[in-house]
Amino acid sequence: MYAQAVSSAPVDILIADDDAEMRESLCLILEDKGYTCAQAENGRTAVELAHQHPPQVVLLDLRMPELDGFGVARELRADPRTCRSHIHCLTGSHDPAAVRQARQAGCELFLVKPIDPLTLLELVERQVERPDAEWVSGLTKSEAEALLDWLEAHGIGPREVALRGGRDFAVLCRWPRGFRALKDASGRLRFVETREANGGR
Repeated sequence: MYAQAVSSAPVDILIADDDAEMRESLCLILEDKGYTCAQAENGRTAVELAHQHPPQVVLLDLRMPELDGFGVARELRADPRTCRSHIHCLTGSHDPAAVRQARQAGCELFLVKPIDPLTLLELVERQVERPDAEWVSGLTKSEAEALLDWLEAHGIGPREVALRGGRDFAVLCRWPRGFRALKDASGRLRFVETREANGGR
């Protein structure tokens, strides 16, 4: 039985699909943008992982062994730990009967494979709360520009940019997981890899 989850960190997205290539593809797209993913190859494992690490978003294949996507959605909606998760089903065909059944089970959206990566990322961006957003303030114009360039290079736009105190700039950042911008002893802005990115070392 295949199962993958982060042992202590919260899970942003749970991907449940018996197609390993599909799971890995979605996981790579999402983790590249800093999201934490868990994977399950069948419905029963999906429910167990969701109870251990309640995800913010669940992507469910409808046809899985042990428990299909409809059953998974019903169990997650019935549990107070997971009832507020955004649950979306994945399928290879747009069958009206399956759409109705998925909605009755508690799925919000019916996503037809292959899923467009940009569409997926836009959906996740709206539904996953990122607690790692924070203001970096007291920046000069050149430091703010350097920070914006760095974020763009990592595929992440700033949430907000503000001019404070007439000359000081501040940027509300959603960091790639495991990175921060800090000022060193001389006051220069540095981009550093945190303990999280090094596995806690």
